[in-house]
Amino acid sequence: MIANPSLYFKHAFVTGATGIVGVPLCNKLSEWRVNVTAYSRSAGKFDMAPGAEHVQGDILDVETIAKAAIGADVIFHVAAAVHGSASSYSEFEAMNVLGTENMIRVARYVGAKLVHVSTVNVDGYREGLLTDAYAATKSRGEELVLEAVSSGDLDAVIVRPAAVFGNVPGRAGLIVDRLLSRSLKVLPAPSRMISGVWSGDLAVALIRAADSGETGKVYTVAGPAMSTREFVDSVCSAANLPAPRISIPGWAVVVPLQLMWWNRKVTRWTPPVTVEAVRNGSVHEGSQAASELGFSYTSIAKIFTGS
Repeated sequence: MIANPSLYFKHAFVTGATGIVGVPLCNKLSEWRVNVTAYSRSAGKFDMAPGAEHVQGDILDVETIAKAAIGADVIFHVAAAVHGSASSYSEFEAMNVLGTENMIRVARYVGAKLVHVSTVNVDGYREGLLTDAYAATKSRGEELVLEAVSSGDLDAVIVRPAAVFGNVPGRAGLIVDRLLSRSLKVLPAPSRMISGVWSGDLAVALIRAADSGETGKVYTVAGPAMSTREFVDSVCSAANLPAPRISIPGWAVVVPLQLMWWNRKVTRWTPPVTVEAVRNGSVHEGSQAASELGFSYTSIAKIFTGS
């Protein structure tokens, strides 16, 4: 496969390749004529571009990763433990800290540039606004990458996406998935401010970060800030979907949400959002990254209508 002349790399290795970020990233890489090795724990049929080679494996199996990544010019480390996929601190630590250590080792071994996908929650953690295991372990993962860069033997950049959403059912994120399935009847915390980023835009940002991102730099990828109500209404209008008629204010969500967090060991279910996140919102500035990396954020209307 001939590499896109606008990109310096010809072969990409992608962890977490079958998730909300991984699939559009692999598809965009293939569209731009980059050979893709897609690495994930799951196997089966995926909505992935023809030509992408899928390798099944665990992020903690460094030998399997190293073997699969041989020949890669760039490693996109997307795989992570998030709320809903992990419940204990040790589970978050294994994926987000030990997994990152493994990818640093593999990047050094194969001589590839590492694009580490972090999260804007690291900002909240370091500012004392978020204290959950996800934010804490992602923060430590970033530190490991920057320590490796400082040692002089790793070329790496960090990309911090804001709340990621998609437009493909099953891989669109909690709110949009429920909107597309017409199952979101009640909208919680409608005034909560967020900076969403479409998975398609994030894929382009990650590729640009691999191609021209400055070693050791952190890029925040976040679309325009809006309230959750504004976001939902925009998606519903563009996709011709019914908007939830009932809303529950943020203050009324906090108490039951806190109870769910306290009882998660009993229920064996971890809420997808923390009480702190509801209270503080998630507004971030993404225009600088767009300017420096040379991409733009797609409007919600265009995402869901194509025009």
